[in-house]
Amino acid sequence: MTIDVNFFENLSDDLKRTVSDASKAIMDVYERNTFDTEIKSDGSPVTEADENANKIIIQSLSLVTPDISIVSEETFDKSAEIPDDPYWLVDPLDGTKEFINKSKDFTVNIALIEEGKPLYGIICAPITGQIWSGSCFQKSLPNENIDSTLRIVMSKSHQTKTDKEFLEFIESLDISYQIIEKGSSLKLCALFDNSADIYPRFGPTSEWDIAAGHAILSSRGGSVFQLSNCKELAYSKQDTILNPAFAAFRNKSLKDIYLPILSEFYKKLV
Repeated sequence: MTIDVNFFENLSDDLKRTVSDASKAIMDVYERNTFDTEIKSDGSPVTEADENANKIIIQSLSLVTPDISIVSEETFDKSAEIPDDPYWLVDPLDGTKEFINKSKDFTVNIALIEEGKPLYGIICAPITGQIWSGSCFQKSLPNENIDSTLRIVMSKSHQTKTDKEFLEFIESLDISYQIIEKGSSLKLCALFDNSADIYPRFGPTSEWDIAAGHAILSSRGGSVFQLSNCKELAYSKQDTILNPAFAAFRNKSLKDIYLPILSEFYKKLV
Protein backbone atom coordinates (compact mmCIF):
# COMPACT_ATOMS: atom_id res chain seq x y z
CA MET A 1 0.00 0.00 0.00
CA THR A 2 1.30 3.42 -1.02
CA ILE A 3 0.42 6.33 1.24
CA ASP A 4 0.55 9.40 -0.99
CA VAL A 5 -1.56 12.34 -2.11
CA ASN A 6 -3.77 10.08 -4.23
CA PHE A 7 -4.46 7.84 -1.24
CA PHE A 8 -6.00 10.72 0.73
CA GLU A 9 -7.78 12.23 -2.27
CA ASN A 10 -9.47 8.88 -2.94
CA LEU A 11 -10.52 8.58 0.71
CA SER A 12 -11.54 12.20 1.25
CA ASP A 13 -15.29 11.77 0.80
CA ASP A 14 -15.36 8.57 2.86
CA LEU A 15 -13.48 10.19 5.75
CA LYS A 16 -15.67 13.30 5.74
CA ARG A 17 -18.75 11.08 5.74
CA THR A 18 -17.29 9.05 8.61
CA VAL A 19 -16.68 12.02 10.93
CA SER A 20 -20.04 13.53 9.95
CA ASP A 21 -21.90 10.29 10.74
CA ALA A 22 -20.04 9.99 14.06
CA SER A 23 -20.90 13.61 14.85
CA LYS A 24 -24.59 12.98 14.18
CA ALA A 25 -24.51 10.02 16.56
CA ILE A 26 -22.90 12.22 19.21
CA MET A 27 -25.52 14.94 18.76
CA ASP A 28 -28.34 12.39 19.08
CA VAL A 29 -27.11 11.73 22.62
CA TYR A 30 -26.20 15.38 23.36
CA GLU A 31 -29.72 16.57 22.60
CA ARG A 32 -31.30 14.17 25.09
CA ASN A 33 -32.05 15.27 28.64
CA THR A 34 -30.12 12.35 30.16
CA PHE A 35 -27.54 9.83 29.01
CA ASP A 36 -25.36 7.15 30.57
CA THR A 37 -21.90 8.10 31.81
CA GLU A 38 -19.23 5.80 33.24
CA ILE A 39 -15.76 6.40 34.69
CA LYS A 40 -12.89 4.52 33.07
CA SER A 41 -9.94 3.02 34.95
CA ASP A 42 -7.85 6.15 34.27
CA GLY A 43 -10.50 8.35 35.90
CA SER A 44 -11.79 9.89 32.67
CA PRO A 45 -15.49 9.81 31.77
CA VAL A 46 -17.01 7.88 28.87
CA THR A 47 -20.58 8.20 27.58
CA GLU A 48 -22.95 6.52 25.17
CA ALA A 49 -21.87 9.12 22.63
CA ASP A 50 -18.21 8.02 22.82
CA GLU A 51 -19.20 4.40 22.29
CA ASN A 52 -21.71 5.05 19.50
CA ALA A 53 -19.29 7.29 17.58
CA ASN A 54 -16.51 4.77 18.04
CA LYS A 55 -18.58 1.97 16.49
CA ILE A 56 -19.35 4.10 13.43
CA ILE A 57 -15.72 5.09 12.93
CA ILE A 58 -14.30 1.60 13.40
CA GLN A 59 -16.85 0.11 11.02
CA SER A 60 -16.22 2.76 8.36
CA LEU A 61 -12.41 2.68 8.52
CA SER A 62 -12.41 -1.13 8.48
CA LEU A 63 -14.52 -1.03 5.34
CA VAL A 64 -12.59 1.58 3.33
CA THR A 65 -9.07 0.62 4.52
CA PRO A 66 -9.27 -3.03 5.63
CA ASP A 67 -5.47 -3.43 5.64
CA ILE A 68 -4.82 -0.55 8.05
CA SER A 69 -4.99 -1.18 11.80
CA ILE A 70 -6.96 1.09 14.12
CA VAL A 71 -6.01 2.38 17.56
CA SER A 72 -8.95 4.04 19.31
CA GLU A 73 -9.23 5.58 22.75
CA GLU A 74 -12.36 3.55 23.48
CA THR A 75 -10.83 0.15 22.63
CA PHE A 76 -7.19 0.79 23.52
CA ASP A 77 -5.43 -1.98 25.44
CA LYS A 78 -2.47 -0.67 27.42
CA SER A 79 -0.86 -4.12 27.38
CA ALA A 80 -0.95 -4.35 23.57
CA GLU A 81 1.83 -3.13 21.31
CA ILE A 82 1.22 -0.26 18.92
CA PRO A 83 0.54 -1.87 15.51
CA ASP A 84 2.86 -1.79 12.54
CA ASP A 85 2.72 1.31 10.36
CA PRO A 86 0.57 2.78 9.11
CA TYR A 87 -2.39 2.88 11.50
CA TRP A 88 -5.41 5.04 12.22
CA LEU A 89 -5.40 6.85 15.57
CA VAL A 90 -8.92 7.72 16.70
CA ASP A 91 -10.57 9.78 19.42
CA PRO A 92 -14.30 9.35 18.72
CA LEU A 93 -15.24 12.09 21.19
CA ASP A 94 -12.48 14.45 22.24
CA GLY A 95 -13.69 16.69 25.03
CA THR A 96 -16.03 14.32 26.85
CA LYS A 97 -16.09 16.61 29.91
CA GLU A 98 -17.23 19.51 27.73
CA PHE A 99 -19.86 17.23 26.18
CA ILE A 100 -21.18 16.18 29.61
CA ASN A 101 -21.27 19.82 30.76
CA LYS A 102 -23.25 20.77 27.63
CA SER A 103 -20.41 22.92 26.35
CA LYS A 104 -19.91 23.16 22.60
CA ASP A 105 -16.18 22.40 22.53
CA PHE A 106 -15.95 18.71 21.63
CA THR A 107 -14.76 17.04 18.44
CA VAL A 108 -14.27 13.83 16.47
CA ASN A 109 -10.56 13.19 15.69
CA ILE A 110 -9.00 10.77 13.20
CA ALA A 111 -5.30 10.71 12.24
CA LEU A 112 -3.12 8.41 10.15
CA ILE A 113 0.24 7.67 11.75
CA GLU A 114 3.36 6.33 10.03
CA GLU A 115 6.88 6.13 11.47
CA GLY A 116 5.84 8.18 14.48
CA LYS A 117 4.48 11.07 12.41
CA PRO A 118 0.89 12.17 11.73
CA LEU A 119 0.54 12.07 7.93
CA TYR A 120 -3.10 13.08 7.85
CA GLY A 121 -5.76 14.41 10.18
CA ILE A 122 -9.47 15.13 10.05
CA ILE A 123 -11.53 16.80 12.79
CA CYS A 124 -15.25 17.49 12.97
CA ALA A 125 -17.05 19.72 15.48
CA PRO A 126 -20.44 18.04 16.00
CA ILE A 127 -22.16 21.22 17.20
CA THR A 128 -21.50 23.11 13.95
CA GLY A 129 -20.65 20.29 11.56
CA GLN A 130 -17.45 22.11 10.56
CA ILE A 131 -14.67 19.85 9.29
CA TRP A 132 -10.93 20.54 9.22
CA SER A 133 -8.51 18.26 7.38
CA GLY A 134 -4.94 18.29 6.15
CA SER A 135 -2.05 16.08 5.16
CA CYS A 136 1.69 16.29 4.71
CA PHE A 137 1.13 15.82 0.96
CA GLN A 138 -1.17 18.80 0.47
CA LYS A 139 0.30 21.87 2.13
CA SER A 140 -1.07 25.41 1.89
CA LEU A 141 0.88 28.62 2.31
CA PRO A 142 1.32 29.59 5.97
CA ASN A 143 0.34 32.95 7.38
CA GLU A 144 3.66 34.21 8.77
CA ASN A 145 2.38 37.46 10.27
CA ILE A 146 2.94 38.10 13.98
CA ASP A 147 0.66 40.44 15.94
CA SER A 148 1.88 42.67 18.75
CA THR A 149 -0.33 40.78 21.22
CA LEU A 150 0.38 37.07 21.58
CA ARG A 151 -2.86 35.07 21.38
CA ILE A 152 -2.52 32.05 23.68
CA VAL A 153 -5.15 29.34 23.44
CA MET A 154 -5.67 27.30 26.60
CA SER A 155 -7.98 24.59 27.85
CA LYS A 156 -11.46 25.43 29.08
CA SER A 157 -11.60 22.64 31.64
CA HIS A 158 -7.98 21.65 32.30
CA GLN A 159 -6.14 24.86 33.24
CA THR A 160 -3.54 24.20 35.92
CA LYS A 161 -1.34 25.99 38.42
CA THR A 162 1.49 25.61 35.90
CA ASP A 163 -0.53 27.44 33.26
CA LYS A 164 -0.91 30.38 35.64
CA GLU A 165 2.81 30.30 36.44
CA PHE A 166 3.60 30.38 32.73
CA LEU A 167 1.46 33.48 32.25
CA GLU A 168 3.28 35.15 35.15
CA PHE A 169 6.57 34.17 33.50
CA ILE A 170 5.76 35.81 30.17
CA GLU A 171 4.41 38.86 31.99
CA SER A 172 7.85 39.16 33.58
CA LEU A 173 9.26 39.31 30.04
CA ASP A 174 6.89 42.18 29.16
CA ILE A 175 5.09 40.07 26.56
CA SER A 176 1.59 41.33 25.83
CA TYR A 177 -0.88 38.45 25.55
CA GLN A 178 -4.53 37.52 25.22
CA ILE A 179 -6.04 34.27 26.53
CA ILE A 180 -8.45 32.33 24.31
CA GLU A 181 -10.23 29.41 25.98
CA LYS A 182 -11.25 26.40 23.94
CA GLY A 183 -11.84 22.72 24.62
CA SER A 184 -10.72 19.55 22.83
CA SER A 185 -8.77 19.69 19.55
CA LEU A 186 -10.46 23.00 18.74
CA LYS A 187 -7.38 24.59 20.32
CA LEU A 188 -5.27 23.29 17.43
CA CYS A 189 -7.97 24.25 14.94
CA ALA A 190 -7.79 27.81 16.32
CA LEU A 191 -4.12 27.93 15.33
CA PHE A 192 -4.95 26.57 11.88
CA ASP A 193 -7.69 29.20 11.47
CA ASN A 194 -5.34 32.05 12.53
CA SER A 195 -7.51 32.90 15.54
CA ALA A 196 -4.70 31.99 17.99
CA ASP A 197 -0.90 31.94 17.90
CA ILE A 198 0.39 29.33 20.36
CA TYR A 199 -1.00 26.49 22.44
CA PRO A 200 1.22 25.51 25.40
CA ARG A 201 0.25 22.27 27.15
CA PHE A 202 1.97 21.30 30.38
CA GLY A 203 -0.67 18.87 31.65
CA PRO A 204 -1.30 15.32 30.42
CA THR A 205 -2.77 14.51 27.02
CA SER A 206 -2.91 11.31 24.99
CA GLU A 207 -1.65 10.79 21.45
CA TRP A 208 -5.20 10.54 20.05
CA ASP A 209 -6.00 13.98 21.51
CA ILE A 210 -3.36 15.75 19.46
CA ALA A 211 -2.42 13.73 16.35
CA ALA A 212 -5.22 14.83 14.00
CA GLY A 213 -4.82 18.50 14.90
CA HIS A 214 -1.04 18.18 14.60
CA ALA A 215 -1.36 16.90 11.03
CA ILE A 216 -3.88 19.58 10.08
CA LEU A 217 -1.80 22.37 11.60
CA SER A 218 1.36 21.10 9.89
CA SER A 219 -0.38 21.28 6.51
CA ARG A 220 -0.49 25.08 6.92
CA GLY A 221 3.03 25.62 8.22
CA GLY A 222 2.32 25.13 11.91
CA SER A 223 4.12 22.74 14.24
CA VAL A 224 4.01 20.92 17.59
CA PHE A 225 7.22 20.61 19.64
CA GLN A 226 8.16 18.90 22.90
CA LEU A 227 9.35 21.32 25.56
CA SER A 228 11.90 18.99 27.15
CA ASN A 229 14.13 18.64 24.08
CA CYS A 230 12.68 21.06 21.50
CA LYS A 231 12.03 18.19 19.08
CA GLU A 232 8.82 17.71 17.12
CA LEU A 233 6.17 15.75 18.99
CA ALA A 234 6.34 12.06 18.04
CA TYR A 235 3.81 9.25 18.13
CA SER A 236 3.82 5.43 18.20
CA LYS A 237 5.60 5.30 21.56
CA GLN A 238 5.61 1.73 22.86
CA ASP A 239 6.00 2.58 26.54
CA THR A 240 3.17 5.11 26.92
CA ILE A 241 0.27 6.63 25.00
CA LEU A 242 0.70 9.90 26.91
CA ASN A 243 2.31 12.96 25.38
CA PRO A 244 5.05 14.92 27.10
CA ALA A 245 4.62 18.65 27.70
CA PHE A 246 4.48 20.42 24.34
CA ALA A 247 3.61 23.63 22.55
CA ALA A 248 1.89 24.13 19.21
CA PHE A 249 2.67 27.11 17.01
CA ARG A 250 0.68 28.72 14.21
CA ASN A 251 3.76 29.34 12.06
CA LYS A 252 7.53 29.01 11.98
CA SER A 253 8.19 32.61 13.00
CA LEU A 254 6.20 32.15 16.21
CA LYS A 255 7.95 28.84 16.87
CA ASP A 256 11.39 30.41 16.46
CA ILE A 257 10.53 33.17 18.95
CA TYR A 258 8.52 31.34 21.59
CA LEU A 259 9.83 27.77 21.68
CA PRO A 260 13.06 28.88 23.44
CA ILE A 261 10.98 30.90 25.92
CA LEU A 262 8.66 27.97 26.63
CA SER A 263 11.60 25.60 26.91
CA GLU A 264 13.30 27.92 29.39
CA PHE A 265 10.14 28.06 31.51
CA TYR A 266 9.72 24.28 31.38
CA LYS A 267 13.28 23.68 32.58
CA LYS A 268 12.43 25.66 35.71
CA LEU A 269 9.67 23.12 36.44
CA VAL A 270 11.72 19.93 36.23
